[in-house]
Amino acid sequence: MPIYEFKCKKCGNTFESLCFRSTGEDKGPCPSCSSEESEKLLSTFSSITSSSCPDMGNNPNPASCASASDCGFS
Repeated sequence: MPIYEFKCKKCGNTFESLCFRSTGEDKGPCPSCSSEESEKLLSTFSSITSSSCPDMGNNPNPASCASASDCGFS
């Protein structure tokens, strides 16, 4: 189930909503003003390329994200 980001047309608040349909119809009311009028926003995402961090698969502490900024995350 995808999480979409919405912006309230009434108060300008941005909020996230878990949507059961890929169309993003299940947005729910704005948590700030309870308005049902909102628009779906385009969200950014992070990615990594293999050439940005050749040691990514050899990290001795894979749970650590201390060096994630040095490895192509944006």
